[in-house]
Amino acid sequence: MCGFVVLCQKERLFSSPLLRRLEKDILHRGPDSGGMIAEPGIAMVFRRLAILDPGSTSDQPMTDPTGRYSLVFNGEIYNFRKLRRELEQKGYLFQTEGDTEVLLHGYAHWKKKLFPKVEGMFSLVIFDRHRCEVIAARDTLGIKPLYILKRGHLIGFATEMRSFAGITPFEVDTNALPELLIFRYASGTLSNISDIELLPGGYTCTANINDARTKPEQFDDPLEHLNSDNSLSQDDAVQLSKETVYASVKAHLVSDVGYAVQLSGGVDSSLVTAIAAKETAGTLTSYGVHIPGYPQDERPYRRIIQKRLNLEHHEVTLDNNDFADALPRAIKHMEGPVPHYGCVMLMLLCETIRKKHKVVLTGEGADELFGGYKRYDIWRKLKRNGLFADLVPGFLWPILQRWREIQKFSGRDAAIFGAVYHDILELEELFPPLIHRGGQREDTASRFLDFRERMFAVDQTSYLSSLLMRQDKMAMAASVEARVPFSHAPLAKKINRIPVQLRAPGGDTKPILKRVAKQFLPSEIVDRRKVGLALPLRSWLENETGLGRYLDLLVQPDSQLASYSDPKKVRTAVDDFRNKRNKKPIPLEHLINLELWLRSVADIRNANAPRLDDA
Repeated sequence: MCGFVVLCQKERLFSSPLLRRLEKDILHRGPDSGGMIAEPGIAMVFRRLAILDPGSTSDQPMTDPTGRYSLVFNGEIYNFRKLRRELEQKGYLFQTEGDTEVLLHGYAHWKKKLFPKVEGMFSLVIFDRHRCEVIAARDTLGIKPLYILKRGHLIGFATEMRSFAGITPFEVDTNALPELLIFRYASGTLSNISDIELLPGGYTCTANINDARTKPEQFDDPLEHLNSDNSLSQDDAVQLSKETVYASVKAHLVSDVGYAVQLSGGVDSSLVTAIAAKETAGTLTSYGVHIPGYPQDERPYRRIIQKRLNLEHHEVTLDNNDFADALPRAIKHMEGPVPHYGCVMLMLLCETIRKKHKVVLTGEGADELFGGYKRYDIWRKLKRNGLFADLVPGFLWPILQRWREIQKFSGRDAAIFGAVYHDILELEELFPPLIHRGGQREDTASRFLDFRERMFAVDQTSYLSSLLMRQDKMAMAASVEARVPFSHAPLAKKINRIPVQLRAPGGDTKPILKRVAKQFLPSEIVDRRKVGLALPLRSWLENETGLGRYLDLLVQPDSQLASYSDPKKVRTAVDDFRNKRNKKPIPLEHLINLELWLRSVADIRNANAPRLDDA
């Protein structure tokens, strides 16, 4: 895993101070080596975290023997050996043992037809000197981030938005704010910053350097076959899932520098750990987080797994002060409000992992594919109450109070807003211009008629995206590569063929995956109640030396949030909380999250660093 920045503008020669600043800004993503190409019209800056073929021969940017193509690539290709054999049969010669050269020769031979063949996680940019164009591509599920800047005749591609500071004004994109307020994560191509877009997963973007035109094209769609194989029985679905999950975990173990696992004690991470342990020669290392005072102590479950699999397990203890100290740093690396407060603990955990490992496997994606949320059961409640009416066109939002007033949802709204974090009415009091909209979620939901299909589709393309972005950015903040076997495109496509009524029949969550897990794990793990990492934020806010230290930022004269909210009502909310007068708590932790992000944007914008015009 690595980081890169590519800038393109006809005949422009980008300055050395700017390129050195760009390289420095992504050093955490690639501490092992770096390189750059600077030619009239293009600059490619790269930092490497060496995992496959870690020697210097696989450093980047990498140029093919003809000199036509140069490549920068972030991620891992798990079927690179298979692709290499195909290319060798066609006469291509290889000088390295890694996956980067496979992509380079693969594009030279197949052009864009390469990308549907690739199994892995990736964001990449290829410079074609003959055509004077660059081709960017992002993996099907969007595991690896890839941002695009379009400003006048300048085009940029990067793994992090802040690489474009000094190139664009770096202003908050107000179009993203409604979704950030409601979901803490913008959907589709929105990036939170004006002039910068996020390339969707499964897309390429071709940019012509001479005329600055860009052309996005979709090369893969994980939802194409959602719910398509109604001939499958539950037993068939279990067998298919077992074979597919096992193959995915095994594929994710390819590494020349070893690996570890994140172990929560839940079904998903425990199953990944069990399969990895079975395929690992020697002792597998695992890591877990313990939070004192957290009502759900998962250490006993991790000890069960540790003993059963003979793991070398490490517990990392983190508390309110650790969280508060690290929150601004996590927001800085997230480049937006943290979409899940567990981001902070994940970043701190990865800092411990990095002392011994560069690669860690995690369980993200199982819930979204196998029906792991209780909200998937809401269809039964809607049906029981006769609420499957015609879909409301657009977003004619009824007044709602999350699931407490679910009867006021249409089926479509529930599919889109099922993962809302806060009471919309509470936020609407503080942010009068708040618009109820789901962004790209609405377009995704409209592709499907069945309510459960809509919920799966929306979660797989929006909520899962936030989890994958969290995993990438928090791990890379510590120079660790996070791998997500459940979020593997070949797995997702096969599992999505299983009818949703088998994956979410109502009642128990993830019934198919749990039957698989019982073949690897004890019942104490498989049959336990699902526990998410719901941090005790309300009590932490009461501690002025912990998370509560940030409450004053919301009411200070220089509050960044004041530009978008009603400052008087925010002050009242803070005073009510401190004086324990609030009968219905306003989500102050969310306001702190937004305030710290807005301040980080201002800091980046005002930083005295080499800029594009510093030639």
